[in-house]
Amino acid sequence: MQLETKTNGSVLYEASWKFQLRRMIMLNIGFLVMCVGFVSIVRAGLGTSPWDVFHMALTLHSPLTFGTAQQVSGIFLLVLACWLARSRPTLGCLLNIALVGLYCDLIFNLIPEPDVWWQQWPQFGIGLLCTGYGVGIYIACKLGAGPRDWLMLTLHQRTGLAIRWVRTMIEVAVVLVGILLGGPFGIGTILFSLLIGHPTEWGIKWAERVVGPFVERREVKHEVIH
Repeated sequence: MQLETKTNGSVLYEASWKFQLRRMIMLNIGFLVMCVGFVSIVRAGLGTSPWDVFHMALTLHSPLTFGTAQQVSGIFLLVLACWLARSRPTLGCLLNIALVGLYCDLIFNLIPEPDVWWQQWPQFGIGLLCTGYGVGIYIACKLGAGPRDWLMLTLHQRTGLAIRWVRTMIEVAVVLVGILLGGPFGIGTILFSLLIGHPTEWGIKWAERVVGPFVERREVKHEVIH
């Protein structure tokens, strides 16, 4: 078995590629769970998420398409988060920008569109939970958050406010700007803005306990080196 040591030479760990492979697998699982949440909410038909209200509003006032509006806002938030955190973008952040949209497209037609209202609300609720727990899973991999979640975590660290309140304030601010610019919204948009902070905080705390130990580099042997 290939082993690698700490700098003190007394503790041996598993091969680096095994540790990194687990992180990448869980990162992608987190992205997929989060995308199931995004698409479930859209397909529920109760209103798009605040960010999508904003993205659609941008397309009304510029030549941007919906996809490019997402990219532009993501890049802007990336720059803002880098400035606030005084750090460079992480691998997880860049992969978030590259893969989340792709996964949403791949699973969009796999999630049904409810025919009656009493099916819409459970799907919307499941979407909220999947979004929050998906965020928690990929953040627990410690490869860095996506631009929106990185901004949330940076503001949480700088202000000391609970994650649920930081997330809620960001979502409310974004949806208000989107509405003022003429973006489409529904009751689900408002509920998403007010409620998403709670499942996000639950997901992050759960993933720290469950996913965190799984993705950590494992110590395989102790030996004293003279």
